[in-house]
Amino acid sequence: MRKTLTAIAAGLLLAATGAHANLVTNGTFDSPDISTGSFSTVTSLSFSDLNWGFYSGGSGVTKLVDNGGNQFAQIASGDILYTSFSVATSGQYNIGFDFQGSGLWGLTGSSWSPEVVAPTYLTPSAGWTSATGGPVALVGGDSYKIYFGSMVTPPQFYSTLSLDNVSVSAVTPVPEPEGYAMMMAGLGALGLMSRRRMRKAA
Repeated sequence: MRKTLTAIAAGLLLAATGAHANLVTNGTFDSPDISTGSFSTVTSLSFSDLNWGFYSGGSGVTKLVDNGGNQFAQIASGDILYTSFSVATSGQYNIGFDFQGSGLWGLTGSSWSPEVVAPTYLTPSAGWTSATGGPVALVGGDSYKIYFGSMVTPPQFYSTLSLDNVSVSAVTPVPEPEGYAMMMAGLGALGLMSRRRMRKAA
């Protein structure tokens, strides 16, 4: 019986702990409107539908590309893609993404200030590379913008920055309100079971 109670308590604690949830909506750039092996430019596909914003400052064409069913954004030199997200709980957060080509990334407040992570240049890469940033201290209740820009930098003069799997997640999982409620209900049930046991023993 004691083992059962211990197992139940452990399960409740696990349920109360939140997962490493990604705060970025559609960091994988999934879109059902793009067929396999094709692409769509931002002029024919609204990035707002993907929860991403777009600034054009270059002469190239920023687009959403599908490579064998895997979709990613390809940012033309001089252009910027950005997305907003909100933080529920203050704490340390990790940033991750995959990229190919050359460019930069940064993190700001929701109105493009204050600067949280200064524009950070990426080491040019011919193949897909995983990059991480942080941990970064973010404030609960605040909103932020993470942005990516493409620019030609030496010694490899790539004219685009390809981007995929963008994520912002808590370093330590944050307990969710539903988890707390479940844990409290479970502890109450454990208390009742323990009280019944004591009465039977008496």
